[in-house]
Amino acid sequence: MENKLISLKNIRKSYKMGSLTLEVLKGVDLEIEKGEYVAILGASGSGKSTMMNIIGCIDVKSEGEYHLNGESIDDIPEDELATIRNREIGFVFQKFNLISKFNILYNVQIPLLLKGLKISETVEKATEYLDKVGLGDRLKHKPTELSGGQQQRVAIARALICDPEIILADEPTGNLDSHSGEEILKIFNNLHDEGKTIIMITHDEHIAKEADRIIHLSDGLIESDIQNKISEKVK
Repeated sequence: MENKLISLKNIRKSYKMGSLTLEVLKGVDLEIEKGEYVAILGASGSGKSTMMNIIGCIDVKSEGEYHLNGESIDDIPEDELATIRNREIGFVFQKFNLISKFNILYNVQIPLLLKGLKISETVEKATEYLDKVGLGDRLKHKPTELSGGQQQRVAIARALICDPEIILADEPTGNLDSHSGEEILKIFNNLHDEGKTIIMITHDEHIAKEADRIIHLSDGLIESDIQNKISEKVK
């Protein structure tokens, strides 16, 4: 199927702990199409963070097959995985992962600077994306001078700056109050409406209901995979 963006087949992931082997993913099969808004829901220890890291090319599987945009990710060297991450995926983390000593403009510029773009180009694009998330008047502020919700908006702008096809969000509202969390979810809804593929990792069923599809992960296996047709999205 030409719209297939992510294909996981019999994905297993194990970690060695001394003489013991901890099996975190136990044979996961999953397909995600372009433009889907998917929530991967599960309790702590369910394997959802490990699945996120494998989808995001941050970690590698122990067994199975992974195709991203039709390209096999099996046995790809780390430097090539880094290129794929930068090209295909924008990451939004619970703890924002901003560099506190730099202003937010520079924080958003960083992915473009790593790609070798001219500083003038990176300033222009970073300003554009900070405007898009409502922070065009705060360019010179440092992360510590912003609220948690504002810091997460900066993280979203940074995730979008390279125009990735996939936004991979790990508990994106986990450190936010309810109002700020709703504002962040509105941004994800808008990005989905614009055609981005959103994959959100969460332990919160209420947050998961924002997605059009909910995959419930339990004990390293997919317990359910449902279309969330009646979605109570934040308006």
